[in-house]
Amino acid sequence: MNQTFSNHHTLADLLIALQISLQDSGLWECEQPSQEALQSQQPFCIDTMSFEQWLRYVMIEKFKHLLQSGSALPNRCHISPMAEEAFKGNADVDLDRIIGCLDQIDQHLSGQ
Repeated sequence: MNQTFSNHHTLADLLIALQISLQDSGLWECEQPSQEALQSQQPFCIDTMSFEQWLRYVMIEKFKHLLQSGSALPNRCHISPMAEEAFKGNADVDLDRIIGCLDQIDQHLSGQ
C-alpha cells in the first residue's frame, strides 16, 4: 500500500471518529453557516461562526474534498489548542474525547 493512500485512509478514519465525538456531545447538529460566513478570512472563521460550525462545515468538508480528490494533505496542523479554548467552560462537551480526536489529526498531519 502506498504512503499517500495510507495517510488518506488514516485521516478518513480520524475524521469519522471526530464526527462521532461531535455527535455524541450534541455539537454536530449546529446551524449551517451562511455563504457570507463561509467567506471569512479570519482563522477558524472566528468572526462569523461557532467553532463547532467551523469543524463541521469548514474543516471536515475541506478534508473530505482533499481525500476524495486524492490531493496532498497539509503537512502541519494545530487545531486542538483552538478547540480547548473554544470549548472551555462548556460542561456539556466531552472535551477530552473531542480534543483527543483533534490531537490525533494534528499529530497525523504534522508527521508525528
